[in-house]
Amino acid sequence: MTSSAKQTSSSSSSSRTLKYSDGAAQFRLRLVSSLLSSRPLLLRNIRSDDLDAPGLREHEASFLRLLDRMTNGTKIEINATGTQLRFKPGVLLGGGIEHDCPAGRSVGWYLEGILPLAAFGKEPLQ
Repeated sequence: MTSSAKQTSSSSSSSRTLKYSDGAAQFRLRLVSSLLSSRPLLLRNIRSDDLDAPGLREHEASFLRLLDRMTNGTKIEINATGTQLRFKPGVLLGGGIEHDCPAGRSVGWYLEGILPLAAFGKEPLQ
């Protein structure tokens, strides 16, 4: 394998990552797309211009915990300020899941996010 072929193969693995620099826009949709396509996700600049409360909100972190419960092998990395998220999707399991939704968003906000995943789990989602 030539050195140029090595560079091509290493760059193709990083090009699989879905990268967005516009923060938390379409947060749930991007996470669901990452799960269904089995492609890693990188979100940057999550409310980085908000000086009082930069980064992820409580309901977004709660949604990440819900996705983590629905899957096996998912890796979630959030930087110290919460303004960057790396999401490496695992296997979608389904089955019986319990989740406590914080008061910031309605139950429908969470259901709307996980509904597209319901048909793709190894077990029916309950």
